[in-house]
Amino acid sequence: MTVTGLHHASLTVADLDRSLHFYRDLLGVPVREQVDAAGETFSAVSGEATEQVRIADLDLGDGRVLELIERRDGNAAADHAGSHIAFQVDDIVATHRRLVKAGVKARSKPQSLGPEAGRHWAGCIVVYLTDPDGATVELVQVPEA
Repeated sequence: MTVTGLHHASLTVADLDRSLHFYRDLLGVPVREQVDAAGETFSAVSGEATEQVRIADLDLGDGRVLELIERRDGNAAADHAGSHIAFQVDDIVATHRRLVKAGVKARSKPQSLGPEAGRHWAGCIVVYLTDPDGATVELVQVPEA
């Protein structure tokens, strides 16, 4: 298992449009991709039940991404429970297996993302874990080119 780099940082937001106004319009960070999706995929990955999510990936340059997630489940207030840091790995199945065996709490099993996740995410395999302090860590394996 090798962490090959930071894949993205993510913030849970109460209102995606308001957050886009701040990050995109006021700070000038371009939107790389935006998707509105049913919550099944998000719930399968995150281990958090939700009906629908709106996600925007902002392009911070040099391949760095800030992901903004608005959950549409009646709890629209940003409690930041969904905020996380994501590392890119080269073998997500082996990494997940090794971490769970070591006692790390997995919030989901590795999930393959389809086209509904957006063109930059389709084909990625992702999993959510919890670090020793309870913070969410996502692992991402991108498809081979």
